Amino acid sequence: MEVYIGVDPGVTGAIVGITRDGKLLRCDDIPAVKDGSKREVLVSQVSDIFNQYVVDYGNTGLFVTLEKHTPRPGQGISSQCKLARICGQIEGIVASLGISYQIAHPRTWSKVMRDVEGIDLKARSMVSASRRFPDLDLSLKKHHNRADAALIAEYGRIYHDSPL
Repeated sequence: MEVYIGVDPGVTGAIVGITRDGKLLRCDDIPAVKDGSKREVLVSQVSDIFNQYVVDYGNTGLFVTLEKHTPRPGQGISSQCKLARICGQIEGIVASLGISYQIAHPRTWSKVMRDVEGIDLKARSMVSASRRFPDLDLSLKKHHNRADAALIAEYGRIYHDSPL
């Protein structure tokens, strides 16, 4: 079985797996813990998520699309560094497990996957993902990261053989 995994990185991110025919397999919020006033990703638990995919489907049947870290206007340097570190940790986990992957720029995947207009990006993701994946739990406003991860997985499924 081929499995396509989309990763929306960050302390509030998500990891979503879909089948070759676009059916939702599983959705995991990126494990994080609050450390004082800050949240930290639990890297060993992120590794456990990817290890479970390898156990269930074998690393040759997996393909990961990881969203590229790009600084946003107004984002502080500390936030940028933290997100870059998380992206690197996830890429390292995926590579160490021998899983094929690609890194997708946010503008590239969102341009083709967010198929509604006239609302903000988070809402566009929620609407687009709910249409494609009716079983995906998007019941809370904060689930826009799940929506993004699902759309990134779908982008990987459709475009994994195409150059970015």
